[in-house]
Amino acid sequence: MAEERDRLTLLSLDMKKESQREAIEAKKRYEILKQYMDCNRYSHERKHHIVIVGGGIVGLMCAFYMRRQGFQVTVIEKKSFGGGASGRNGGGVLAMGRELAEIPFARLSIELWEALSSFGIDTKFEQNGHLMVARNDYELEKLKKAAQLYTLSGLKTNVLSQEEVQEVLPDIRAQMVGGIFSSIDSQSYPFTTVASLLKVLNRDSVALLSHTDVTGFETIGSRIRKVKTDKGNIGCDTVVLCTGPWTSEVAKYLHMDITITPRRSQIMVTEIVKQRRIQPFVSGNGLYLKQSHAGNLLYGGGGAWEQTGFETANTTFAIQLLTERFLELFPSYHSKQLLRAFAGTVEITLDHLPFFGRIGKYENSYISAGYNGHGYGMSAVMGKLLSCLITDHETGNVQVDDIEELLSFISPKRLQTMKVIGGVPYEPQ
Repeated sequence: MAEERDRLTLLSLDMKKESQREAIEAKKRYEILKQYMDCNRYSHERKHHIVIVGGGIVGLMCAFYMRRQGFQVTVIEKKSFGGGASGRNGGGVLAMGRELAEIPFARLSIELWEALSSFGIDTKFEQNGHLMVARNDYELEKLKKAAQLYTLSGLKTNVLSQEEVQEVLPDIRAQMVGGIFSSIDSQSYPFTTVASLLKVLNRDSVALLSHTDVTGFETIGSRIRKVKTDKGNIGCDTVVLCTGPWTSEVAKYLHMDITITPRRSQIMVTEIVKQRRIQPFVSGNGLYLKQSHAGNLLYGGGGAWEQTGFETANTTFAIQLLTERFLELFPSYHSKQLLRAFAGTVEITLDHLPFFGRIGKYENSYISAGYNGHGYGMSAVMGKLLSCLITDHETGNVQVDDIEELLSFISPKRLQTMKVIGGVPYEPQ
């Protein structure tokens, strides 16, 4: 009964745990991180060689920003670049809906995504906002409380009445009682973004090794010296793991236990609707949806009901469930033809927060993984932030210690204190 009462989607905020104090701290963290990343750093050519393991959007964005810092960069990908969830997602670049601790990163990432076109990266970026719809009074009250906290955190969030929701989404079922709206939330097109980013990396002399399997690491003392692959060993000064849901497997080569659970998420695509009827990214009723720049309607989602593992075949259960929920929101779209469906693998951590920063066991190793289905939107800020941290470690900037302390809540070091209740990972709704 509770599940039927609450089908809010992409709302990770726990109203019982979050407070105004956390919201104010999130706003301060945004200001500190923005100033830190805006600091001028030398971008001359460096001999320092960074090897990034994982060629999804997180790894490719890391490569882009690290190359801009002047590092020599190699990216190793087991399959095709961007072939997993990076090219198989809804393209949301969103802040609203996140836990307060993640709001600073999400806000900064939106700003960076907006600037990517100036570097020649075609993302089809559109800042049309994000509307969370409420089907009943229970959901609306929950969204109103969330809106207050988000606004305090620096993310301006408006509460919309039933009439205002209808004005923004003229085709939505009239029974929706209201919603909340963030104007800065955005969307882009994953396939174009990955392809364009690869062209820019090639132009900037980043070594891109696809279909190359990492088989281990050669270490000396507290440092990794070489990355072993099925095509030979690659010397390195720094290693970054951007291996998403495959992190647990790769970490074993470093004799580390980093728990990230893979889970399928599915998306449906309709025929092109020539008139642009849905401008913002929309979430609610157990799914998310948008109308693409080409005019197709995309809707999808996942949850605890979805299969754990690396399977990316679509299921009739998901197609039926998500389509029913889609038509409950937009009944007039019942005649639209479903053209295709696809699925990707998202990465779930035990506490719904990513692993980011120095791994610890090896002083020249870092990780950026475990984004719980939000890695696509977060990839820009985490790539730039990691490039700043590595640069400051190389140059001996003492400010890096304060920043790492600020980021300690997403550090892999918290693995030592994390507990699994009943052996089951935390499942976001």
